Amino acid sequence: MSYDKKPEMILFDVGGTLFDDGKCIPRDGLSALLGYADNPELTDADALAALWDEYMDEVDVGLRSKNGHQLDIPLSAILRYITMKAGLHFSIPMPRQEEIFDRFNSTRKITPGLTALLETLGKTGIRTAVISNNGMSGESLSLAVKEWLPSSDFEFCLTSADILLAKPDSSLFQAAAAFSGLETKDCWYCGDKIIPDVYGAVNSGMTPVLLDPKGELSCEYRSDGSVRYMTVKSWYVLDEYIKNNFGKGKE
Repeated sequence: MSYDKKPEMILFDVGGTLFDDGKCIPRDGLSALLGYADNPELTDADALAALWDEYMDEVDVGLRSKNGHQLDIPLSAILRYITMKAGLHFSIPMPRQEEIFDRFNSTRKITPGLTALLETLGKTGIRTAVISNNGMSGESLSLAVKEWLPSSDFEFCLTSADILLAKPDSSLFQAAAAFSGLETKDCWYCGDKIIPDVYGAVNSGMTPVLLDPKGELSCEYRSDGSVRYMTVKSWYVLDEYIKNNFGKGKE
């Protein structure tokens, strides 16, 4: 793990990292999705919300792997349960259904400095991708990210719903690096939470960067036991770090 060596790729978390989302209100997302059904007259948003609650009461959302890590239920399974029980038909594919549900179920803002950081990474030749604990498939998450960040150039999105195993399990990190033709030591991982993001990255061999808007210093190095990691107060700070250390003429 090194902050002095230029990374081949920087991977990003989503919630709290790429975007600041408000409270998730499933009814709002289902109401928007209903408008895309071929036969929306069969039901209404309240009935769909009741089916959401029914599913959540039926399914154990605390499922764990043998090593104790969370297993994520794919959003597609939930949406199919709800819409098929409601008798709804859709001409649009499931990835688009997931993206519509995601787009309308909360408020969303791009985290400060992210657009500038992504532009700098592109100019310095640092590849980017997304790995996230997320019920959406990587395909639908890619649609969602492109909706909000149309100029972004993420090579792929990989989610816990794709492989069931969630961070801090190292599987997501290792799979993303291997898929990119890289070793984990060649990658940095940016997130906003200690255990899934920092510990997950370190345990897989990636170099972690923690976004901490409440931090006292704009940039500092912290230690949590044997784990050492960089924190930045905003993505503007990491943007400057990348420019100063790995920009033109710095390699």
